[in-house]
Amino acid sequence: MTLLTQTGQTTEQPRRVRAARSRQSIGAVLAVVAALAIRLQPAIGQLDGVGRSAVAVMALTVILWVTDVLNAGITALLALGLLIIAGVPSSVALSGFATGAFWILVCVLFFGTAMDKTGLARRISYRILLVFPPTYTGILIAFMLIGFVLTMGVPSMTVRTAIMVPIAFALVQAIDLPLPSRGAALIVLGAFEMAVLPGCAVLTGSLFGPFIAGLFANAGLPITWFEYARVMALPTVIWCGLVVAANVVVMRPPAMSSLSRQVVREQLRQLGALSRGELMTAIVIASAVVAWAAQPWHRVPPEAIGMIALAALFAGRVLVPGEIGPGIPWALAIFVGGMLSLTTVMTTYRINGWLGSYIVPAVQPFVDSPFLLVVAISVAVAAMRFVDPVGFLTIAAFFLPLAGFVANRGVPPLVLAAIILLPIHVFWFNYQNIWIVMTEGISRRSAYTDADRLKLASAFFGVTILALWIGVAYWRAIGIL
Repeated sequence: MTLLTQTGQTTEQPRRVRAARSRQSIGAVLAVVAALAIRLQPAIGQLDGVGRSAVAVMALTVILWVTDVLNAGITALLALGLLIIAGVPSSVALSGFATGAFWILVCVLFFGTAMDKTGLARRISYRILLVFPPTYTGILIAFMLIGFVLTMGVPSMTVRTAIMVPIAFALVQAIDLPLPSRGAALIVLGAFEMAVLPGCAVLTGSLFGPFIAGLFANAGLPITWFEYARVMALPTVIWCGLVVAANVVVMRPPAMSSLSRQVVREQLRQLGALSRGELMTAIVIASAVVAWAAQPWHRVPPEAIGMIALAALFAGRVLVPGEIGPGIPWALAIFVGGMLSLTTVMTTYRINGWLGSYIVPAVQPFVDSPFLLVVAISVAVAAMRFVDPVGFLTIAAFFLPLAGFVANRGVPPLVLAAIILLPIHVFWFNYQNIWIVMTEGISRRSAYTDADRLKLASAFFGVTILALWIGVAYWRAIGIL
């Protein structure tokens, strides 16, 4: 039996490698063909030659991402290099790296590193888990609270997933649930959702936040941490609560026989007493969050707040100079910087206007009814995610053409950003969501089946539209819609 298993694994691995290489080769060819076909068009709307080249480069980039030909960060660098060759000035092609949004991103990624390194994030998680009742609902509510608490100090959804999903999988094993099973699927996928979704509540809660700040800057629109939270925080809390309730109803796992909290207590005991590093990290990050929230009053640029807080973490020796390189995923940071640059290219060469010639007419029949507008944009965003596995181009493609159009009809840009942002987290297929890929890796694809994921993903999408409808009522109640 052991020999057969080992042999099966030995033959399976090369098969997967061959399949991946075949997909990458096909993807590379399709990307080049699509880019050439677009560039050779005699005319694309009112775009000039550089604009047509930029659209071709974007098409090439999306196909390379979908087929995973190169690392996402390297693909972004390739796109920027090709844009410069095509005639886009370096000051425009590389503009994303000079924005405050990019440097806020760098700072908050280091915040997550500090919380993970010192053990503060795990300590908070274990303490919360011990408070809630040992039921499926209790566990999911605990993970929801953990997600919101960690969002304030761990703005990377990747880091939060890396913290929370292993805890969830350990709980599944401690309860001795069958693998896969509805109960295991509920806990592990619920932890994934609660690691990711709370990041929408505040501007620094996820990688999407700084990107949205960059979009607002490109569009000449004001945005503050406080105003973003005023629009997004309560709808996000309601959204997450509805997701928890829907997950329990949809999965209907058999009653949990018992849950020993011993595994949680043991992990907490191993962390020991609160360390100086944890305390220092908590003080610095809490101070930065308060300063961001108070930014409308003191007017200190948010990127400056992040930089000073990051310097304090290094000055306090929570982080050391040797961690500047490996401390954060620089490929991911470069990728986001590249996406910010692409949005500048889109506005500079009026690509957003060309996209708007297709998107605006499709949305126009629904714009006078926010409830119908929510459905129309949510469906369109979810459809776009089948060809945009990272989501940033989807946000830009919808926000830039629609921001002015819907604002003239009473829908503020922040509300539009919310309508685009919430449904972007779909996960019907694993390639649509990098954090579901992480979850499958951490749980060794053993906690749930594809059918379980599809069931919860469908429930997620329905609940997202419901949460946005509730958001419409909330935005009207506070007078911004």
